[in-house]
Amino acid sequence: MARIDEPAGCVRKRPRGRPTRDRPDGRQGLLRAATYAFAAHGFDGADIRSITLAADVSPNLVRVHFGSKAELWEACLDAIVAAAQPTMAEVAALAADPGQPLYDRLRAVIGRVAAFYAAHPDVRDFVSRHGSETPERAALLTERLLRPAYETTRALFAAGIAAGIVRSSHPALFFALVNNAVSQPPAFPTLLNRLAPEIDLAEARARMTETVIASLLHPATDSARAPATPAPETGPNECPAS
Repeated sequence: MARIDEPAGCVRKRPRGRPTRDRPDGRQGLLRAATYAFAAHGFDGADIRSITLAADVSPNLVRVHFGSKAELWEACLDAIVAAAQPTMAEVAALAADPGQPLYDRLRAVIGRVAAFYAAHPDVRDFVSRHGSETPERAALLTERLLRPAYETTRALFAAGIAAGIVRSSHPALFFALVNNAVSQPPAFPTLLNRLAPEIDLAEARARMTETVIASLLHPATDSARAPATPAPETGPNECPAS
């Protein structure tokens, strides 16, 4: 309703930063834009003005909701951790399920991790950038996200190594390898399609995941684990049959 001191027909402008029914909440919009910016450009390269422009909110909302750029970064990390919690819980349940064979559990865990990265494409670059930028942010990233994620898989990967299904010297090495292999960038399906047009865009990620599983897991019945066939015996003056 117009105020009584406003001229007839006057339309007041909506204050910047206040969401409408068709716009997301300003805080959530900032988190999405900031996560992308921090993942793409790092902490120093991401600037508040560009983040607020991408979120279509007023720059003062950063101060209102988060306080500072550093606190905005930490809120982005917390949002990633919250998004990862359901996947970590599912992976932990799969890893501890006694009703499934070890190989099947390993296969299911790799598939679930791949699905998480497909649904959250900014996580890969966020982790890789901030895991090596400053000790403080790297420590936060490790303790809040990487270590809890690793702990959900450590015992399963160790069992896979002991059974010969996983060929690695340490479960942490296999954890790093799996995460690196399945966390392909958003452009991956398009780039793969350019190399191999016969691979449909919609199938690219699923086929990539199957390739990773086939490459990294080796069932106990794998021919590579079968005993070698002994060579036929020959006499002292005989040559082996060719």
